Amino acid sequence: MIEVNKLYKTIRGQDILKDISFTINKGDCVALIGPNGAGKTTLMSCMIGDKFISKGRLMIEGVAAMDSTLKTKVAILPQENVAPENLTVAELIAFFQKIHRNALSTEEIDALLGFSAEQKNQLTEKLSGGQRRLMSFVLILIGKPSILFLDEPTAGMDTSIRQRFWEIINQLKTIGTTIVYSSHYIEEVEHTADRILVLHKGELLRDTTPYKMRSEEREKQFNIPIAYQESIQTLDMIYDIKISHDIVTFMTKEPQIVFDYLQKAGCPIDDMEMLNKTLLNTLFDNTSKE
Repeated sequence: MIEVNKLYKTIRGQDILKDISFTINKGDCVALIGPNGAGKTTLMSCMIGDKFISKGRLMIEGVAAMDSTLKTKVAILPQENVAPENLTVAELIAFFQKIHRNALSTEEIDALLGFSAEQKNQLTEKLSGGQRRLMSFVLILIGKPSILFLDEPTAGMDTSIRQRFWEIINQLKTIGTTIVYSSHYIEEVEHTADRILVLHKGELLRDTTPYKMRSEEREKQFNIPIAYQESIQTLDMIYDIKISHDIVTFMTKEPQIVFDYLQKAGCPIDDMEMLNKTLLNTLFDNTSKE
């Protein structure tokens, strides 16, 4: 179990994390999401013991995050791949097997990695970025950790390697591994996370599930022909107006009023497109812009 209670992290007088509280149970797969600068990496750093917390409580399986007893239970995949050069994949695997008492067998590692014999005999720096990322992930699994912290785990992976990564995650979930990861990919969060922790400006906005978040229709997005641009100028309940080619796009929290107004203005129903816009959409839109 991971317990975070009223956690603060202050750097040079500024609260980077403010009053964060949540609990993660054994076997949970939890996604940290939010725009750049929301505090995801700082929170992850506190949970893995890389940063001291300024105030509050952070416990992992009943001990502080920096407790040495967690070293055999917790594995971390940082944003950047860190692999020694001048070693082959096979040599690096053998090294990791030696430093862990109860390591995965070579056969188990091969099944996870899916590399050919030729790829295993390559120097690590000769692998593609996605292959290095997958290798880095499999390396941290060699010690059979029960808790994983993954910071942007699929960054740099192509579609096929990313699919393999999530297949491994699903295998780990079936054996009760606790997984905490950050992601910029909305489809990953929707299809793999059991829970979502939404961070924004250092605060925990939501502790929810993909289904619940998707079902909350915060806003509506309208797409209409540019011919009706002047008709909407007097509406004070629309915002984020954008024009692309011959389409006007805008947001509103009063969709029925806008719909009725456009009909009276002569806009055919078939020419109006109305889309749900949830908090999840908004957060990932903001992230992609930044």
